[in-house]
Amino acid sequence: MAEKILLPPRPTFDGQVVALKQRIESISAQNRMARLLNQNFNTWLNGSSMSALNLTQELDKDKDGIISGDEFSDILSRMTGERPPEWVVELMFSFVDADPSTGIPVADWMAFLAANGLEIPDSMFELEIPLAGTLSSERTVYLVEQPIGFTAKFSIEVESYTITILQDGVSTPETFTTTSEEMDHPNSDQFILEPDEASTYKVSLSVLGKLLDAIEITVEAPLEEEWPEDDEIAEEPQSDAEEATVVTASGELSELISTVEQTRLRSDALKILETAPAYTFSGMITGVSKTLLGEGDCRGGDTARCMSADGTMVQVMMKRREEPSFVNGQYVELSVQPVMWSVAVRELICKEL
Repeated sequence: MAEKILLPPRPTFDGQVVALKQRIESISAQNRMARLLNQNFNTWLNGSSMSALNLTQELDKDKDGIISGDEFSDILSRMTGERPPEWVVELMFSFVDADPSTGIPVADWMAFLAANGLEIPDSMFELEIPLAGTLSSERTVYLVEQPIGFTAKFSIEVESYTITILQDGVSTPETFTTTSEEMDHPNSDQFILEPDEASTYKVSLSVLGKLLDAIEITVEAPLEEEWPEDDEIAEEPQSDAEEATVVTASGELSELISTVEQTRLRSDALKILETAPAYTFSGMITGVSKTLLGEGDCRGGDTARCMSADGTMVQVMMKRREEPSFVNGQYVELSVQPVMWSVAVRELICKEL
């Protein structure tokens, strides 16, 4: 057993001690032998002048953090001068609802000692950390149909959290609850919103009804203008015929992406995507986030960021499934339909068919 025993926060431990005292009183009231055994144990324990820590470390001979039936027999042997029969050990273990074959975890054992009058020092308890949480996004203004990534972080591990989305001018909010099994980590998670109309959205984070954080996101309708470029590129004059021409997509998904990247206007890109066929995408998943909004079967599912063998990056809004089935590093082959182009990250967004 480790040199230092770390017990649950003091309020949790004290509640366990109260429950143990009630259990001991209940069993003792129904079993006279149990009452005598516990009285003798209590008398010996408080007269031994041993601390709870020293006694526990001495009993746990194999240092596994468990007080076994054989190890507990040793302490009873000190009381009576002889090895106790098995039924005596079983009766004493019943006070903590344990079996001699599996033993008593050290935290439960310490609660049993406290229930019998031994003092447990404050240095052995964990500090109780209050629940707190933060909700963040890279920025506060986005364009319609542009994926919005959020990160939720918590001061302690949580079993679930709830996201509430209230759109300006809409009286009924939408709520989404994510369990610990679906989270990236027990105390943090990332998810994506896919807003389909311009508005102001208030996004709130709560756990078990307790509001922890909230932020406002503004979603704007895109202007009919050129795609933003990292570096300003001089545009060559075009004839009226050239400006009216819309290049259509070829058979390969990577070629479609290249075609969309070469367009200068959002309307041209949308025309290409509206007529784009379905594709088969093969590649590796590099990231998975929750899709809280979205449409159809993809609403409330996952968005997987995928990379093909030639390095093409695609975001795929997966169909909603009862059990999460996609993880980082997983190779997939998916039937997808292109639906939009993300200006922010310059990636094609598709939905799973």
